[in-house]
Amino acid sequence: MSPSREGPGFIALEGGDARVELVPTQGGLVRSLECFGTEWLLAGDELTPKAGTHPWKLSGWVECAPSAGGGTVPEWVKGVGGTVLPAGGTARTQAPETSLATDHEGHKCTMRWTGERMPWQLERTILVRPDGAVEARYEAITTGRERMPFLWSAWITLPLRSSTRLKVSDAGRLRVASLHGAAAGEPREAALKWPRLTLDKRLRDLQSPHSVPSKTTLATWVDLATQRNVIQVQDDDARLSVTLAGGVPYLGVMIDRAGMQQARARRALRRSGVPSFSLVPSLGAPDRYSDALGGWQSVSWLVPGEPRRWTMTIRGGAA
Repeated sequence: MSPSREGPGFIALEGGDARVELVPTQGGLVRSLECFGTEWLLAGDELTPKAGTHPWKLSGWVECAPSAGGGTVPEWVKGVGGTVLPAGGTARTQAPETSLATDHEGHKCTMRWTGERMPWQLERTILVRPDGAVEARYEAITTGRERMPFLWSAWITLPLRSSTRLKVSDAGRLRVASLHGAAAGEPREAALKWPRLTLDKRLRDLQSPHSVPSKTTLATWVDLATQRNVIQVQDDDARLSVTLAGGVPYLGVMIDRAGMQQARARRALRRSGVPSFSLVPSLGAPDRYSDALGGWQSVSWLVPGEPRRWTMTIRGGAA
């Protein structure tokens, strides 16, 4: 672990053309992801995470478990019904158990979070391979006697530029969770398909996320159709490829033309920051239990004695 002149201690993993920086005391935050000579993550203030802060206001790569949206688990859920959770989840306010290793695969950092209000454990191992691939291996279990709904999500926030392009393989249904700063062209319950959406009476292609109206914040969720999906981000002559494997069923695409994340240092939401967008691979959609277990019916369950495993592999390259 290395000291930072501008913040808390961090762990740096390097291999090939990749470098990753992690901050254990900030909930295992990945504050830097450099691949193929490009820093991909939105930089932010080095602040101690606070309970109740939604990841919309954060930067970097944030793990949210057991959910990101907070709220109350419906009473009918056995074992955990009625549990009240803060926005952002409880994982990101912990200092997870952390260990380091180096072997034939590369340099590894393993972190383990334990549920404080519900019976779950989440383990993430980030491996940086000698060829520059960055692999995040996840395992989640419930330590209770009943199956438990689990809305894990990783909020990976990147700068948004006019040149930014986004591709999602095998994308299916598109649903809007929230919209501010623009008028929706379709009713909330309309059957939409990635990547097209009408905003302010114009058809927008979300593969060019900067095409949404300025001063707009838009939260959408995409159903992923297969066990293996590839998301590609292109910015000028650089490309980032994110491969999800193991059955991650949903992807959040959060577009913030208003620049809300960078304004958080001022303790107020003001439209004075850097536009950004977040890729949010998730086991449930949207990010609140009341919605995911309600009208959306889009949630994954942890079953006692059956660990759930998935991976996310990231590579940089030339566009």
